[in-house]
Amino acid sequence: MDVQTKTFAILSRYPGLIHGFSTRRNGYSRDWYESLNLGMHTQDDPGLVRKNRNLFYKSLHIIEDQIVYPQQVHGDHVAYCTKPGTVPHCDALITDRKSLFLSIQTADCFPVFLFDPATESVGLIHSGWRGTSEDIVGKTILKMQNTFNAIPSNLIAAIGPGVQQRCYQVDSKTAHHFEARFYKDDGPGHYLLDIQSVLVEQLVSRGVHRSKIELDDTCTHCADHLYYSYRRDGLNAGRMMGIIGMR
Repeated sequence: MDVQTKTFAILSRYPGLIHGFSTRRNGYSRDWYESLNLGMHTQDDPGLVRKNRNLFYKSLHIIEDQIVYPQQVHGDHVAYCTKPGTVPHCDALITDRKSLFLSIQTADCFPVFLFDPATESVGLIHSGWRGTSEDIVGKTILKMQNTFNAIPSNLIAAIGPGVQQRCYQVDSKTAHHFEARFYKDDGPGHYLLDIQSVLVEQLVSRGVHRSKIELDDTCTHCADHLYYSYRRDGLNAGRMMGIIGMR
């Protein structure tokens, strides 16, 4: 079974750098979760999820024993990883270890991939509105600077699919965590919020060149044939997974 995986041209040009973002296509799950659900913390059959994960890992030529999993909590903690396994209470991972692959899971939140060619270090971020409002992207870049002596202007960044502004209605309390230029009115007390644009500005404000940022502006809420969406499907939503690491 061939897995359909999203990759980024800006990252694919580097030999030895492995990355990918899963779609929902060509897996074993059925019904609501059809078909490549990679989320264990869903109501899907865990055995099918394991089979799906193995398909995805095989497509990237890696194995589960090489992967780091964050216990995502919609926070702003960044962990430096030196070995595979589960990292508690964090939403961003960084490493400079070869053959160690970072992972995150999403179903509307944005995956942010970072790579420094100079130090061959990588970062991977799960950024929903809470993490974005707490500048988890900026904190990850700072952690890469302090840990690896990474220079932000050297960084390559890619932002994967997430819920786009046209489908992301929030209340005034949520919207007002952000500058007014990132949201627009959508009825009394409601706004449409543009998280992906906030993430771009956060990358740039930390020193990443705009020319080194690639975006996928697909909306996970709209693309039901390709991606899971918690906002669309609630508890019936599966999960996509992002992976990055150096061989």
